[in-house]
Amino acid sequence: MINIVTAFPGEARPLIEPLGLTDRAARGGYTLYHNDHRRLLISGAGKVQTAAAVGWLRGADPARHQAWLNIGIAGHGNGHIGAGLLAHRITDMATGKNWYPPQVHGLSLPTDNLLSVDRPETGYPVNCLYDMEAAGFYPVACRTTTTELVQCYKVISDNRDNPVAGVTQEQGEALIADRLTDICRLVTALERLSDRVTSRQIAGNSLARFTNHWHFTVSQRHQLERLLVRWDARLPDQPVWCDELQTRQQASQVLHWLEHRLDTEPVRLD
Repeated sequence: MINIVTAFPGEARPLIEPLGLTDRAARGGYTLYHNDHRRLLISGAGKVQTAAAVGWLRGADPARHQAWLNIGIAGHGNGHIGAGLLAHRITDMATGKNWYPPQVHGLSLPTDNLLSVDRPETGYPVNCLYDMEAAGFYPVACRTTTTELVQCYKVISDNRDNPVAGVTQEQGEALIADRLTDICRLVTALERLSDRVTSRQIAGNSLARFTNHWHFTVSQRHQLERLLVRWDARLPDQPVWCDELQTRQQASQVLHWLEHRLDTEPVRLD
């Protein structure tokens, strides 16, 4: 399952038919398009509304290890109008908090820093992406899935030479439509990654090997499950069970080793 979130109807319209989203429903105050394995929710503008929409969609289907994708137009300091970029760092301008979506989907898509602002950016002081939703979308979506399965894809609609005040709804819709090939590739890649993580059934298989070897508290067991899901998403070809891991004497040391190994693994920024 993949959950796609856009702020505006114009950002959603070009995606509906290509992604096979034939059913429309008004639920929880939101407009939702869906089929058996994809859902597209229109959240409204801003990080607060986006966070609330993602939380509502999570509550409607709390199944773990789903993929999440935020799609929309964005400003940029000097980026080319119409260019599509993934965010490899998201910064909330209001709080200074940063998130780093790992790029392990296997696609060679360009990436950039993304600054989430509380109102449309008109000065473009930094040469990066500017949006109003990612800082609300990303942390909430990550609460029930691994970070590798949560991504933000933005299409540049305005910059210093073409300010945001001149962008129309029709122009934004056309810009999203022009990036459909990359968007569809990204949706498919995230679906495959989600399916792979889910099919491994980490909680029922690998987890038992750990709990039979070390004693984990309930909270440590939940942390262990999240780390094993991350390992399977980021390092699918590397066995987690190794001699170095088995030298750890306590559950806390196991968790520390797994977290350190994942955090020091180079992240590919294609």
